[in-house]
Amino acid sequence: MRAASPARPDRTPRWRSLAGPLVALLVGLGAGAAIHAAVAAPAPLHAAVAAPAPLHAAVAAPAASTETPRPAPVDYSRYRKLDIFARALTTIEQHYVRPVDGERLIHSAIAGLVAELDPHSEFLPPREARLLREDIEGSFGGVGMMVVQRFEPDPEPRLVLEVREVVPGGPAARAGVQTGDLILSIEDRPISHYVDLRRAILTMRGEPGTKVRFTFERTGQGPRTVTVTREVIDSPAVIGRYLGNGIGHVRLRDFSETSARELDDALENLRQSAADTGLRGVVLDLRDNGGGLLDQAIAVVDLFVGEGAIVRTRGRQGTLLDEVSARPGGHWNKVPLALLVNKASASASEVVAGALQDHRRALVVGERTYGKGSVQAPFDLGDGSVLKLTIALYYTPNDRLIQATGITPDVLIGTAAPAYKDSLPDLDPERAHPRHLRPEAFGYSPHPEAGIGDALAAVGEDVQLRTAVEHLQTLGLTEAPRRRR
Repeated sequence: MRAASPARPDRTPRWRSLAGPLVALLVGLGAGAAIHAAVAAPAPLHAAVAAPAPLHAAVAAPAASTETPRPAPVDYSRYRKLDIFARALTTIEQHYVRPVDGERLIHSAIAGLVAELDPHSEFLPPREARLLREDIEGSFGGVGMMVVQRFEPDPEPRLVLEVREVVPGGPAARAGVQTGDLILSIEDRPISHYVDLRRAILTMRGEPGTKVRFTFERTGQGPRTVTVTREVIDSPAVIGRYLGNGIGHVRLRDFSETSARELDDALENLRQSAADTGLRGVVLDLRDNGGGLLDQAIAVVDLFVGEGAIVRTRGRQGTLLDEVSARPGGHWNKVPLALLVNKASASASEVVAGALQDHRRALVVGERTYGKGSVQAPFDLGDGSVLKLTIALYYTPNDRLIQATGITPDVLIGTAAPAYKDSLPDLDPERAHPRHLRPEAFGYSPHPEAGIGDALAAVGEDVQLRTAVEHLQTLGLTEAPRRRR
């Protein structure tokens, strides 16, 4: 039995250090998923981020090219392109009809350069780079809610922010905001006026003690404008609750620097809550989890898997760059596990889902995931800005590519339960016959004693969570006779 996570050394340094086998890299923070609407003070990037990450010593050498390289022209120089850029910049600064901001032009040029790459490689000027740091480090100051962008066609086409979660006791909660509310505007600007979700969140974030105004509406009610005071919010990565009947529900909101440790602690709390019956199953909820740190995704899988590959990282032309395997001795690798995912589960969430599915360690329930299977590394450019660059793709233990494919659940279920359809509507059961032999129970119940009421009652109207709990309980019923033998 190995020690709990807090006593175990981390696999790698914090995210700012890129030394090591690509296990402290970003894997899609905010890719097609929610971002927290809160803020923390910026932390400087480590100097090691300025250089590309050295690969693991066991990294395979790139495959030999079958094409004979052609010699470069005698007068070739890669810096000639920079000379053209310098001439263009100088011309604009000297001859444009109005004075220009040279630094802003440089930033725009770099952004245009990266725009020719994949959608997850991007240039972040200093202010937006600070947002990236805050999301990773898990401590925020702001209004205390998680939002996603949504298009609404009715009653008229519009962009809104849907509130997916409200931090209890935070500024938004005290202002009356609830999960499911729609934010129509921030500082009197409609959501459609913001270029993307990040810009909208940057407006809601700010220094603690300052105020921000936004308008939201709730189903059946008209718009309401509120002003809230920003606060420092240390938002937990993990929220756990005991459902009853030996079943626990743990929601992992993101993969920040403390996620695996918090998950281990939450599981221990669930085990203590289920002391009488024992922990018979856990639902690990990765819905709306857009990713984060790859080393934390690996550490999460390591809690449940005792051997074998967790993730493979491949570069150009499928060249194997790194493979990370589980360590033996995890004390949660025997707990029955169901994994909840939806369309907004991306990147690090897909690494976890793919690994647990390939190892037959968890039953994956929900919707097909987002399909963001690329790995980004942040490179500090020296002025507070960051170049977030895609450097590899990741694969599941069975070498399944997740990029643009996603993880297909074992049990496919949306937010509404499918309607029951009678297979033989014309066939009347025995009890419908007028002369049927009426049952006499003689003290025996005609129904199996499942004992599943508390857990199912606790899930409420969450159809996906209910399905996961039902499958865990079914597994418990089938294993019970073996435990008694």
